[in-house]
Amino acid sequence: MRHSILVIDDEAIGAKNLAKAFETERPSFKVVTASTEKDIEYQIENFYFTVAIVDLRMDNFNRNGIDFIKQIIESNPFAKVIIMSAFLPEFSSEVAQIFASGRVIDVIPKGAFDTFKKRILATTDKAVQDYESNPSLTQKTLNDLYAEAKNESDAYAKGIKFEHFVSLLFSQIGFPHITKRFIDRSQNEVDLMIRNEIQDNFFSKFKQYILVECKNTAGPIDKNQIIQFVSKVEHAAGLCNLGIVITASSFKRTSLDEMIRYSNKAFKIIFLTNREIAKLIYSNDITEEFKTIIDMQVKDN
Repeated sequence: MRHSILVIDDEAIGAKNLAKAFETERPSFKVVTASTEKDIEYQIENFYFTVAIVDLRMDNFNRNGIDFIKQIIESNPFAKVIIMSAFLPEFSSEVAQIFASGRVIDVIPKGAFDTFKKRILATTDKAVQDYESNPSLTQKTLNDLYAEAKNESDAYAKGIKFEHFVSLLFSQIGFPHITKRFIDRSQNEVDLMIRNEIQDNFFSKFKQYILVECKNTAGPIDKNQIIQFVSKVEHAAGLCNLGIVITASSFKRTSLDEMIRYSNKAFKIIFLTNREIAKLIYSNDITEEFKTIIDMQVKDN
C-alpha cells in the first residue's frame, strides 16, 4: 500500500516546501497539503492518510491545529500525528492533553529548515514502519469498528457508522481519496465515491471513480435497491464502470439474478457481504483479497 501524508499549515509556502522535501527524498509517499480552513476540514474527512503533520498556530482561522488534531483522532483511527510549531509554549497544556491519546508521535519545533525537515522525515519513516510491522492492530481496529456499526441500535447512527467503517476499509485497500455522501449531476445520492488513484495494474483498467452503496440493514438486499444503484453507476457521466454494494447482511436471490441481466453492460457491480468483509479484514494482503473477490464475481456472472 502506498502511504499518504497530510500536511496542515495555514502558511501555504511552508506546507509546499515540506511537501517538496517528501517528493524529493521520499517519492514513494503521496503528499497532500491543506492551507485553508475549508480545505483542511475537507481533507481530514475525505483523504485517508498514515501521518498528519499539523501546525498549531493559525492566526486567521476560527480553529487552531489542536482542533484539527482532535478531528483527525475522531475520524481516522489509523492516522498518527506529528505536531510542528514555532509557538509551542503557547500550546503546552493543550499538547500535553492531546498527547494522552497516544496518537501524537512527536512534537517538532520549527527552526532551520534542513534540520527541521530531517526530523520530520525520520519521524514519518518510523510511523510508517510501525504501521507496517503491526498488521494485527489494523485488523483489530477494523473489526471493532465493524462490530460497533453492526451493533448500533439507532437506525441513523447505524448507517453513518457503517459508512465510516467502509470508507476506512477501502482506505486500507489503498484508496486515499474517498468522498462521503456524494450527489452527482442527476441528483443521485451515492454513499461513497472513491477516486481510483491506486497504483495497481489491475485497478488501472477501471475508470476514474468507484461508487459504493452501503447497506447496514438486518434483512437481505432486494433487487429494487440494486436497480437504483445500477442507475447511479450508469449515470456517472462515463467516469465509472465499477460499482460496489456492501452490506453487513446478505443479498436476496433476486438481487443476484438481476445482475445477470446487466452482464453485457460496460460496467460491473460487485456484491460484498458479511463473508467478504471478514475476508478483507483478516487477509494478509487486503488489496489482493479484494481483487480475488472481483475475479470470482466476474467469473460467476
